[in-house]
Amino acid sequence: MRPEPPTSDRAPRAAPASPHPNAQAANRAPRPVAALARSDPAGVVIAAHRHDRDQLIYATQGVMTIRARGVLWTIPPSHAMWMPAQVEHEIRMDTAVEMRTLYFWTGTVPGQDEDCHVLAVTPLLRELILRAMSIPPAYGLYSPEGRVMDLIVDEVGRLERRPLSLRLPTDKRLARLCRLLIADPGNTQPIAELGRRVGLSERSVIRLFPQETGLSLHRWRQQLRLMRAFALADQGLNVGQLADQLGYGSASAFGKMFAKQFGCAPRGVLGTR
Repeated sequence: MRPEPPTSDRAPRAAPASPHPNAQAANRAPRPVAALARSDPAGVVIAAHRHDRDQLIYATQGVMTIRARGVLWTIPPSHAMWMPAQVEHEIRMDTAVEMRTLYFWTGTVPGQDEDCHVLAVTPLLRELILRAMSIPPAYGLYSPEGRVMDLIVDEVGRLERRPLSLRLPTDKRLARLCRLLIADPGNTQPIAELGRRVGLSERSVIRLFPQETGLSLHRWRQQLRLMRAFALADQGLNVGQLADQLGYGSASAFGKMFAKQFGCAPRGVLGTR
């Protein structure tokens, strides 16, 4: 039985009204950096909302799927998402998640712009984020707590971006095709069959898909599988099981695809067996 996909036809469990009262309080904190911790079970969706501050969305445990500006992002525990102020976004918990979020006055973090992107979190930043959760909102700017927050700002500004996003098409037929693949990343049907299911010819899919998403359907599907691998690995699947769930003929075939994107074997990034 396949684990629950990032999106589903079933009504998800909704989180409390957004923005969450605690998030509102963090956005009003009288300091350049504010921290917020929350825990959610798998399947919870934080409805579309926006914040007055720039946000670093991070989880010490669990995998999230974030939708914003017509793009999907996967956020595993080794990564975080930079969400600029006033950008509407929705968060789905693919697995049980321990979220640890930071909010910054707009423009506080050098090196991070107004684009949404996934960032690789360093071991140092992870520990700093955990420490930030115990720092009071009105910390002294020149106190030890203030210096921790200053170091967080510096470290976030140095993070490297990672390719864990997918643009969604606006064409209704292609959007339906993408929903089919998101619901079943291991789908191996050829383009002609997928097109038939949504009322498009093979030639039309090949022509329109790159125009709408910036990627060929083959490359888009490959990226979807790569992103989904993080959620499956977080559920305890080994490399062989990942390959089977994601439509690869063998663990080595999946490993080659993964290494091409990340420069190392899946075990080095996913922590799988």
